[in-house]
Amino acid sequence: MKRRNPISKLLQPLVLVVACFGFGFSFSSDFYVEKKSETIPVTAFGDGFAAVSKNGSIKRISADGKLVQSQAIQNVTFNTVAASEKYLVAAANDGTIYYAKEDCVFKPIHSGTVKNVNCLTLFKNKVLAGYNSGELRIGSLDEKLEFANVELTGNILSLSSNEAYCYGLTNHGEIFYTSNGTEWNVIDFNEMYKGYYQTCTFSKILVTQNQIAVVGENTDGEPVLYFSSKGSVWTERPLIYTDEEGFKAKLNEIPRDIFYDTTHDQYLLLMEHGRLMTIPSCSHCHQLYKITEAEIQAISGNDKNIILVGENDYVELINTDLL
Repeated sequence: MKRRNPISKLLQPLVLVVACFGFGFSFSSDFYVEKKSETIPVTAFGDGFAAVSKNGSIKRISADGKLVQSQAIQNVTFNTVAASEKYLVAAANDGTIYYAKEDCVFKPIHSGTVKNVNCLTLFKNKVLAGYNSGELRIGSLDEKLEFANVELTGNILSLSSNEAYCYGLTNHGEIFYTSNGTEWNVIDFNEMYKGYYQTCTFSKILVTQNQIAVVGENTDGEPVLYFSSKGSVWTERPLIYTDEEGFKAKLNEIPRDIFYDTTHDQYLLLMEHGRLMTIPSCSHCHQLYKITEAEIQAISGNDKNIILVGENDYVELINTDLL
């Protein structure tokens, strides 16, 4: 018997789609999305979300998907954004970094470089920025960012933190972490697990309250997902899932992004062709769903909604009870 997809069944009445025009928002009863080519980095911030664009725009979006504030910074091309409970930080291609509090009055941060910022995170009232060639900079919001004392060789692709720890990774299989922003531990994953796991190239790291997750691919080009409780010992999670027809299959593509749904204690992997894979604590209960025809490229969320962004400035809010 064909299984029903609970998300597909409920998306039409409950999902709010936002159309973006040069990253100005409009809302339509028939869920029309204006076709423009720009990916929008997005993050949860305050009670809602914040998104930045390549034309220098910064948008505040409420928890129910309404545009509540919009502003633009001239001659800035934003490519990444991060937030904590109090601060929002956005970075551009030329090393430019801005921060703001809840009032969204943005001030520049002296990054000390004109290199492109690959990723950001906020940790213990400090901002961390990752660059190519293992360069990591750290500093208070109102001070110049300085080189962090961590020895890395690869390009820093992803940073993530919680209240106690900050983690990052490079494209050379290096996983590094700190509890204070001063002393760092570096793990060469591929050297440590040589002969046990295949050599991996990781692309994303995500820190939750109790676990760290990394996604990427191995030397055979297969997607991989590893979990760790402290960052020193890693366990692979086989990516076997049940599709919408009820059949078992093995994932054969690299996840684009990863997010943790706290409410339902599950990880969400973004896939090609508008699909979403759920990774609950049960290793035999993975599901793969078709969400939209659009190509979703990034994900964030809060305790009420998941926000998805993708090609042509596509944005969707999904109630977490649907997942």
